[in-house]
Amino acid sequence: MSNHPTPDELREALAADTPSAKTKRDLIESALYHFGHEGYAGTSTRSIAQTAKTNIASIAYHFDGKAGLKRACINFIAMALGDVVSVVMDRKLSDIEHLSPEEARAKIMEMIDRIITFTQTNKRAELVIGFMLKEVLHSPEEIETLYHLIFEPLMDRVTVLFSRATRQPVSSDELKLAIFAMIGQILYIRLARPLVLKRMKWQSVGPEELEQIKTVLHRSIIALLDDLSKGQKDA
Repeated sequence: MSNHPTPDELREALAADTPSAKTKRDLIESALYHFGHEGYAGTSTRSIAQTAKTNIASIAYHFDGKAGLKRACINFIAMALGDVVSVVMDRKLSDIEHLSPEEARAKIMEMIDRIITFTQTNKRAELVIGFMLKEVLHSPEEIETLYHLIFEPLMDRVTVLFSRATRQPVSSDELKLAIFAMIGQILYIRLARPLVLKRMKWQSVGPEELEQIKTVLHRSIIALLDDLSKGQKDA
């Protein structure tokens, strides 16, 4: 693996059962944590190495330094999100364009289930979300990088999926905003977890709580799809 791997190269490198792969995984997860809590400028390579339980020199060796490690974090996010939504990303646009409305809805709900499960139960989700809120969303250059790596191809496919499910045109602004509304619901219930836990009198999000969250979000997203479909029929 080069010191500036693509998401696919990073996936292959991190999957290896070797001490080198473990060091890379530990450094990336440590960097995501520290960048997400202290910011890039406020994070020292020493603190990253200490949390990863390795030596400082390994950062330069594997990633060409702190800046290279941050680039690896961005590629890691693209890789992680790509894996979560592989049910969509692994399909060509031309294949999605030929789905029936029923098939498109089923694929949307399958994708939603995977996103909810990841954001609510995967420990890496907190690292990814924290890093994006602290670093990526305040950097036009990094937004551009992530947009082209994962968000543009993902949103292209999801837009076609929604179009097939609702018969709304792909170019519809209402359709595009509806997709962001769907994503917003899923993310908010994760970002507001302390409030959700307190209000619901939950200690944590376990299997039962996860199913409750899925049930409510499913109902909301189905209603959104129904409303978009109705609007198209009335047009």
